[in-house]
Order: sequence, then structure tokens, then C-alpha cells
Amino acid sequence: MKRRWLLLSVSVICLMALAPATVLSQKPTLNLGCGTPTVDGRVGSAEWANAATLSLWGGVLETDGAQEGVSFSQNNHLVMEMGTAYFLHDGNNLYVGAVLEDPEDMETDNPSYYDLWMNFTFEDEPAGRPGRWTDCMYEADSCAESGEGQIAGAVRKSPGAVPADMKGVEFIPWVAEHSSCELFSELNPPGVDFDAAPRGTAAHYEMRINLQNSPLDNVRVGDCFDMRWIWVYNSTSLQPNSIYGSWPIDGVDEEPYTGECTVLCLDPCGAEEAVEEFVPEPGTMLLLGSGLAGLAGYATLRWRARE
Repeated sequence: MKRRWLLLSVSVICLMALAPATVLSQKPTLNLGCGTPTVDGRVGSAEWANAATLSLWGGVLETDGAQEGVSFSQNNHLVMEMGTAYFLHDGNNLYVGAVLEDPEDMETDNPSYYDLWMNFTFEDEPAGRPGRWTDCMYEADSCAESGEGQIAGAVRKSPGAVPADMKGVEFIPWVAEHSSCELFSELNPPGVDFDAAPRGTAAHYEMRINLQNSPLDNVRVGDCFDMRWIWVYNSTSLQPNSIYGSWPIDGVDEEPYTGECTVLCLDPCGAEEAVEEFVPEPGTMLLLGSGLAGLAGYATLRWRARE
């Protein structure tokens, strides 16, 4: 084998060895920014400027007199980017915001009636075991023991109509593997505030979750935990048509259970904030250097062969 072909082969092998590490490093992890937004149903650009963000994907839920959803997936041509979810913390509280757009203009821009929901589902059990908080698994075997699950906020404005006005929060525990404990739900759990409102061509959602006195009570600054999914819903008509957006695209707790948990990390804020520098491992640098050097050598030999 000619020397230049040998160099090319070795270089390609070295660079290909880096590919699995690159793929594995793409686990969905968000390092949350710091801030203290006001929970007033308006996601302002200034107060959420430091937030970590995720795109919300979904579409239109159309029904014929019954609340029947359309199943969306990553491979479904109906799925589209519907908005953005925002995540902040201030050391004492986690803040979750969302803006759900209406690209197809399905809902009234300035409605007199609206029905808005946001579901935020997490895991942070068992207490004192942070290594278990990022395994994308509920830990409880029974609903009575579960302290993790779904926090749902809702705001309905219905002047002179039925159903009437409504605003509140509900916590629904979940247990392994993908079971919802609706019979054990808790209305207005402590430490959670929520507000939402239509804002022209979009709907805005804001939630504050106290990290010491709420269902999400095991996480502190410096910890990470799993957000299994976030889901927002908007309807501005008594007719059961609506739009929604969610992350991940394929639900973690919906068949076929192909969605991935997203890890939220509460980095220190203010004077305690630490700047992390990326330091490549020696082995990675050796592979990269060998691959690049080999490619350079191959190019040199090929150039000489042409002369």
C-alpha cells in the first residue's frame, strides 16, 4: 500500500473514533440562566432575557364535538414549531415560561373567551439522591409515595358563559414507569404560582415553583433534575378546537415512550456564579491531532506525487 493511502486510512479511523463521543455529548441538557420574572402572564423580553430556551412543537387539535386529539410525532408532516419555552431560577424558585404562537391563525387574536393550560412534568426523587434525578425514571412504586410528577396550571376567562372563569394549579403524582396518579392529585399545592393570558397572536404562560415548599422540593442550586415534558394549550372558542405545543416532540410518558427527558441544571447565580471552561481529554486531543496530522501528511505526499 502506498504511504499516502496508509496515512489517509489511519487519519479517517482516528477522526471516526471521535464521532461516538460527539453524539453522546448531545444529551439534552439546559444550564438555566438567573432572573426573577414577575408571574403576570406576560413573558417580557427583558425579564426573561437570561433564560435557557427550548422550541415547542405541535399543531392544531381539531375535533367534531368531542375532545379528541391529533397524534403528532417527529415524522408527522403536520408537526410544526409552535413557540418557545423559557427556564430561569433565582436560587429559591424555578421559573417556567412559554409563548405559544398561532402561525395558522386558528384562534381569535383578542378573545373574550379563552382557556389556557400549561403542564410541567418533572422527577426529583428520592430525596438526597441527585444521581437518581437525571435517569428519566420515576422512582415510587405506589401513588401514595410519589412526590414527583405533573404541575398543571390553568386560566379560563368565560364572561357570561359556562364553564365559568377559573384560575388554579394542580399537582398530579406519577409513578414508575409511566403511570399517572390522578386520584391522588392535589389542588393548589403550596409554593406554586401560575398566570397566563392571550397576547395578540400568541398566548403567554408563566409559572413560579418554590424549591423548598412545593412538589419540586429536593432540588437546590448546583443540582440537576429531569423535566420529562412541558405542554401548553390554547383555545379561544367554546368550540373544542385548539392549538398546542410541547417538548419533547415525542412524549416521554405517551406510547411508544420514545421521548427523551431534558436535564435542567441550576447553576449558581450572582457572585457565586462559576465560569466553566471546556478542557478536552488528552485522549481526545491525541486522536484529533493524529487525524489532522495524517490528513496533512496525505495532502503533502499527494502533492509531491503530482510533481
